[in-house]
Amino acid sequence: MEIRHLQTFLAIVDTGKFTAASEQLGYAQSTITSHIQILEDELGSPLFDRLGKKVILTNFGRELVPYARKMLDTYKEIRSLAAEQTGVSGDIVIGAAESLSIYRLGEILKEFKRSYPGVNIFLKNAICNELRGMLHTGEVDLVFTIEPAVTDPNLIVTNLKKETMVIIGAPESALSPATFSHPPAPETIILSEKGCSFTMGFEKYLRQKQFTYGNPLSFSSMETIKKCVMNGLGISLLPLYTVKNEIEQGSLSMIAEEELLDSFYTQLSYHKNKRVTAAMRKLIEITDKHAANWA
Repeated sequence: MEIRHLQTFLAIVDTGKFTAASEQLGYAQSTITSHIQILEDELGSPLFDRLGKKVILTNFGRELVPYARKMLDTYKEIRSLAAEQTGVSGDIVIGAAESLSIYRLGEILKEFKRSYPGVNIFLKNAICNELRGMLHTGEVDLVFTIEPAVTDPNLIVTNLKKETMVIIGAPESALSPATFSHPPAPETIILSEKGCSFTMGFEKYLRQKQFTYGNPLSFSSMETIKKCVMNGLGISLLPLYTVKNEIEQGSLSMIAEEELLDSFYTQLSYHKNKRVTAAMRKLIEITDKHAANWA
């Protein structure tokens, strides 16, 4: 059993398609098919059911996934251990919430790449609970999330900064900090995608305020939410650091700075059983330095 065959198997699992896996790995599609056939022959069981253009894991394939991830994780650690003998190099896979990728990680990754050019950086964006799930499966080395304080006995979690959350509206919104202190007139609510910490926090707050509303709008892109609010389509909840410039410029208004919500923190986490490589250690050091200066 070769590592590259397991890499191909997991690429198909993660992308859902043979063609997407071939693009991700840089192999011809015939090579991808060959890798899976070799693996299936060696294991004596099919890994995927091919239903037209859809690829679905068999029961055996589903059982193989965590073992394959564990083997690849061990392989990565061996490579990192060898690479560290000649300096900080190897791969590092980072998971991050979208807003942190846009507003927080740029300067961190810029300094890290300048200081350690031998490290290959891979960045994955997802909502916070999905990112923590990736830590448990070994898909990522460490994650940056913004959510209420996480308590997970299997994770090492550092609270980098307590964040201010604000409810925003268009400049011409009828709502204001004064009127929003009481159950206001109905207004369209704009939420992040289902399961996002912002959505759950906003919905919890609205229940506390007895704010009744109809069918909300929901978008996975934070920048789309901001544009919709600017255009008067409704109100939303976002971290202050993502909308500070727009509020100062007058293209958004701050309806309320929320203290009644669960406190939100930007957090850095990794699995307690994960060997902290030299690359991870250096990234954590650079992150701590930048986080100390976040306004």
